Amino acid sequence: MRWITRHKKLIIVTSVVILLVMVMSISYLYDYSTTTPVKKVGNIISLFQEPFVKAGNGLNKGINGIINFRTIVMENEALKQEISELEQEIINLQLKQDKLEELTRLEDILNYVPIDSHYGHLTADVISKDGSNWFNTFTINIGNNDGIKEGSIVINGDGLVGRIYEVSDNWAKVVAIIDDNNSVSFKILRDTKYIGIVSGNGSGSLEGYLLDPEADVLVGDEIITSGLGMFPEGIPIGTIKEVVKDENKLLKTISVNPHVYFKNINKVLVIYYE
Repeated sequence: MRWITRHKKLIIVTSVVILLVMVMSISYLYDYSTTTPVKKVGNIISLFQEPFVKAGNGLNKGINGIINFRTIVMENEALKQEISELEQEIINLQLKQDKLEELTRLEDILNYVPIDSHYGHLTADVISKDGSNWFNTFTINIGNNDGIKEGSIVINGDGLVGRIYEVSDNWAKVVAIIDDNNSVSFKILRDTKYIGIVSGNGSGSLEGYLLDPEADVLVGDEIITSGLGMFPEGIPIGTIKEVVKDENKLLKTISVNPHVYFKNINKVLVIYYE
């Protein structure tokens, strides 16, 4: 009796299992006959089977859900990789397009610069610059081995950049026209008889004066190299943004926005004497 009392739950569970096995055996034996007793037995079996069937279906759905989730995760990772590769391809294509446009602009600006047969020209990449925000001085990847010499002219697709001031075998250093140690002789494109000189002001723009204090110049006038000095004639420099007549110096001073964007220069063209 003590053993029965201690193992009461076990006995009940065992009895239920045996009863279920007997009922299921009877159901399979009679194959759910249409007789009333067997129908009742079938109903009882159905009551017991339903929770187990639902549990089995739920487990099956859960397993399928896990498999589907893993499949979706794998597909998402594959799509992310594909998107990343496509984005990189777009970037590469854009860089190639930008480089092509730069080269095209360099070729176009040569149409404005009358270079005779004694001059040659080479394209170059900027490989480093000084520590300032502006490209006052920077280094390019061609030098003596390419025929580059001190004093060679540097331009880009927008206009005059500067000149070479130091050369090694495979590199050269450029000083830009916006540097305060540089000066350029110019003339007014609208009326080329008016000549003047501009220099860098250290703030990314140019300041200068006209030799004729009565020169007819206006805000918005384009200025180009005059051909006096080291720079060939006809290279675009910039646009006049301010005109001031200095009565004390008997000069007409100007401020100029350069055409070249001196905060970002990637490729230049060097004009050198052969």
